[in-house]
Amino acid sequence: MKQITLSSITFAMLFLLTQCNNPVPEKLCSNADTRGKIISVLMNDNDYINQVMDSMRTKHPNVILSTLFIMVKDDRQMQDALMDNMSGMCKMDSSTCKMMIGKTMDMCDMDQSSCNMMMSEMQSRPNVKKAVQKSMCGMSGM
Repeated sequence: MKQITLSSITFAMLFLLTQCNNPVPEKLCSNADTRGKIISVLMNDNDYINQVMDSMRTKHPNVILSTLFIMVKDDRQMQDALMDNMSGMCKMDSSTCKMMIGKTMDMCDMDQSSCNMMMSEMQSRPNVKKAVQKSMCGMSGM
């Protein structure tokens, strides 16, 4: 009986000592090295990611919307720069311009909605519309 009591007290003390050595989550997160490891492990858990995203949508919708706005703005700026670069190449090299127009026409053949979008853009630009009409009239004699 004495031996059972002594072993149960020893087991209880060992159990309590092991519980005392576990760091508090706040302490783990305050250290940059452990915080990075914890975040990496949690990011690989799909359930956790879904919980984080739901929480972000409900608690911080303005942060998510501002981030999306910045991404769209950056994407738009990148597209504008690309188009400026392409139009510059078109001005300098007629074969590049011909190739780009051909690709645009191929896109128009494949997708009617893209073609309609392009035509509506052309309608809002009277100089382009006149130039296309003039070139089309010149082709009618062929």
